Amino acid sequence: MSSPVADIFIWIFLAAAVGFGLLGFVGLVIFPDIRSRMFTALRATMISVCLVTLSVVLFGINGFVTTGGELYAMLVIHTLFLFGILTVAMIFISRILLEQVPVPVCQPENTGTTALPEK
Repeated sequence: MSSPVADIFIWIFLAAAVGFGLLGFVGLVIFPDIRSRMFTALRATMISVCLVTLSVVLFGINGFVTTGGELYAMLVIHTLFLFGILTVAMIFISRILLEQVPVPVCQPENTGTTALPEK
């Protein structure tokens, strides 16, 4: 028998993960430049992955405490291992993208006038 409090937290974390996943998708669709798309997609999906991981770990701990099954402990271990791999991959991908994407240079328009009017 599962704890109702744990079930509520699991569902809240999963709903928030879906929300952040949708936010990352919408950010990919609506933002105009690659840097803002990259920032939104990487950050929002990483938050989504963290929330899914948290819900699975909570489910595993709750199942292990409730039933005492070793499968739940292995679920927690494998989930944390996968989360570590995804975190390292996200760090490498974001660094590679930051190096490959050129930084836009904003130059003021040359109108031939001085910045401050003379009195």
